Amino acid sequence: MEKLSDVLLKWDAWNISHIRERHGIERHQVEEVFGNTPRARETHKDRLLVVGPTSAGLMLSVIIGPVPDELGFYYPFSARPASRQERRWYKQQ
Repeated sequence: MEKLSDVLLKWDAWNISHIRERHGIERHQVEEVFGNTPRARETHKDRLLVVGPTSAGLMLSVIIGPVPDELGFYYPFSARPASRQERRWYKQQ
């Protein structure tokens, strides 16, 4: 995988709506995480948990997965405020 700052996110109506309606997070906030100092770890199904701050300092957890046949693109499945455990993990990295 390339650097997290080089990740290209693939947006569609579903993930924009899900992240906003379910978790109260806006697309630009997710993109800010990748432009700041994110940290990632692997999860299941070839997905990554990315934790990092927005420009306003809100720590988010973002789940992304590679888009088949689109090298460098990742699909944001979910984004939400980071849990206490995720924030602790982020600080330890």
